[in-house]
Amino acid sequence: MNSLKKARFNAGLSIEKAACLLEISAGYLSQIENGHRQVSSQRAEQIAKLYNLDKDQIFLPSRYAIRKVNTA
Repeated sequence: MNSLKKARFNAGLSIEKAACLLEISAGYLSQIENGHRQVSSQRAEQIAKLYNLDKDQIFLPSRYAIRKVNTA
């Protein structure tokens, strides 16, 4: 079991319940868990918060998009 699935399991959430709380489909969450989708930094943060973890505990930085904002 990968770290993301394990985190969901440890949080006591089914994939359907977690997806509902995140306002995404269970299929989309499954794709994230299985490494078929990358997620934004914001979505990674939402998932981690739902599982009561820091995003770096369950996501490798390469799994979520980090965007730099130019202020000039």
